[in-house]
Amino acid sequence: MSPLLLAGYATLLMLAAPRLAGAGWVARAPRLAVAAWLALTAALLLSGVLAGVGLMLYWDCTHDLVAGAWHACLDALLGRHHRRAHAAALAGLAALLLLGARLALGADRSYAARRALRSRLRLLVRMTAPDAIPGATVVAHPHPAAYLVPGRAADIVITTAAVNRLAPPELSAVLAHERGHHAGRHYRAVHWTRLLAEAFPRVLCFRLARQQVDRLVELCADDTAARSTRRIDLARALVAMSSPPPPTADGALCAQGGDALERLHRLLAPPRPLSRTTRAGIAVTCPLLPLVPLTLALIDRLA
Repeated sequence: MSPLLLAGYATLLMLAAPRLAGAGWVARAPRLAVAAWLALTAALLLSGVLAGVGLMLYWDCTHDLVAGAWHACLDALLGRHHRRAHAAALAGLAALLLLGARLALGADRSYAARRALRSRLRLLVRMTAPDAIPGATVVAHPHPAAYLVPGRAADIVITTAAVNRLAPPELSAVLAHERGHHAGRHYRAVHWTRLLAEAFPRVLCFRLARQQVDRLVELCADDTAARSTRRIDLARALVAMSSPPPPTADGALCAQGGDALERLHRLLAPPRPLSRTTRAGIAVTCPLLPLVPLTLALIDRLA
């Protein structure tokens, strides 16, 4: 029965995704919210994989409806039914294999393209004199922008238009924001959710995860910057850099990303933090989400 239980659990996760996206507490604890989205997407993906593996490996150990359907498909693949059923089963298997190959190839190409873009941008960063702004590289561009190039090193790029518009305290706040992205390794969470959304564009949960994580990492970086700079300086910088950003490498975390109005309101009127009990409850729940499908599959295997 574990495939059916896993399918039911996956359905619950997909129903929970819109509720999590609309929850009010996420803006009060964005770091916990990012962890919740990562746990939810991992649990959903794991549930689907384990359900499929359970159906293929243990179809003859149970007698439920889904296992019977797999049994009929296997008989058709082995030619135990008439030729049309055999041909249909082969066509279905070929379609599944082609779909899986396409998803894998798309993920590989996406990763390769992003890596090439980041490499070229990082080469440009190293070729440009970084002495104008300590801790960042200034590039000539008419649009104000500042962004972090994902990677092990904190390569921060800022345009000349941003340098000309920002006062020194505002510039320091922007750099602190980008360093917050690097310290939190936000690009890893962004890459994970974007990969799932690109591989499974019709799954609402993965689309919401991509949108929400892109939004929440900006709030996390704002909170990190607020520990070393004034919130008003970062708010002023956000207004000064409100024009559309220039094209960057896919995955680069830009200073004016996310919902600008939400970020401004949050910077000027910081929300009340969650209680310790609530934070502890969320922190304990997040790692349990992907453990549930593993437990269901293990119990079924040992039964």
